[in-house]
Amino acid sequence: MNIAVVGTGYVGLVTGTCFAEMGNHVTCVDIDAEKVAKMRNGVIPINEPHLDVLFERNIKQGRLIFTTDLAEGIKNASIIFLALPTPPGEDGSADLRYVLGVAKQLGNLITDYKIVINKSTVPVGTAEKVH
Repeated sequence: MNIAVVGTGYVGLVTGTCFAEMGNHVTCVDIDAEKVAKMRNGVIPINEPHLDVLFERNIKQGRLIFTTDLAEGIKNASIIFLALPTPPGEDGSADLRYVLGVAKQLGNLITDYKIVINKSTVPVGTAEKVH
């Protein structure tokens, strides 16, 4: 199965790497070009015990790739996972600009059936804000 994971922080990178380890072809998308370049070269940007072994194996086997291009990253994906940051705002509420921004971009990019799964931490009722 082809899967896209948008966001390569702790949640996104672990999710993408584990799906690749299960035999899926995973494209991880991130806006940080420097981080993507490092991951393409086998440098893992987080510390999670034993993840480095899975990360390296799946890059070498071509099941785990990285891009900054959202359109390219989702093109062949059947499932898209959103693993984006939701930092607290000044009033303590979740800052949803990354999630809502990517959701809007996806709305303009998706041309065939895809399942979109949000792994980002968002308050109940957030889906109503996307419309």
